[in-house]
Amino acid sequence: MLKLSGFPGGLFACDGGVDSRLNNAFEVVWMDKGERLERPSVVCLGFFDGVHLGHRKLIDTAIEIGRREGLASCVHTFSQMPAKALHPERDHLELTTLPEKLRLFQEAGLDAAAISEFNEEMRTMHARDFLENRLIAGLNARHVVAGYDHRFGYLGECGTDMLSALCAELHIGLTVVGPVRLDGGEVISSTAIRRAIREGDYALAERMLGRPCPEAMRRRDGK
Repeated sequence: MLKLSGFPGGLFACDGGVDSRLNNAFEVVWMDKGERLERPSVVCLGFFDGVHLGHRKLIDTAIEIGRREGLASCVHTFSQMPAKALHPERDHLELTTLPEKLRLFQEAGLDAAAISEFNEEMRTMHARDFLENRLIAGLNARHVVAGYDHRFGYLGECGTDMLSALCAELHIGLTVVGPVRLDGGEVISSTAIRRAIREGDYALAERMLGRPCPEAMRRRDGK
């Protein structure tokens, strides 16, 4: 195994991915390998490209709920950008690699990150199946945190209204987080950050990221 530089506590490359040994405090759960999170959890949904200030609001909300209710705080994400699988013919600017995201998740104070492959099974999975099989059975989810505009399930079938109904039916809690804005009113999003980077407006990108724009991210502008 090759130790990746810049990862506290030792994050290892393994079979082209990332091994789940992070300081014994942060757990990486590879769901397609049959791994599970044993502790009851609050799960935050998203791809988290950039792990920007909007994502941090979701993460901080999950951590707060976890501490209040005695739950492990976890994010569920994908090993690759879903948009690349759905539209491979398009040019996709990915802001953060998976190892970068895992480092940022750990630094934010999360207990775990669950990773699924965005494969054909996931692409065609209905929202109920995702909640029952991935979140409840796989991550022992007792509460879900999602952004106001988050959609998932086959053909994006599930928005917050459907998610609310499903969570109530399945007896798990739900917290929906509204948009996070800059002082000027701009909504923070991965799409807005990509646009800023492509236009060379790194100052705006950094305001939305809440941290300096890494050189590697600048080089991803495709120019």
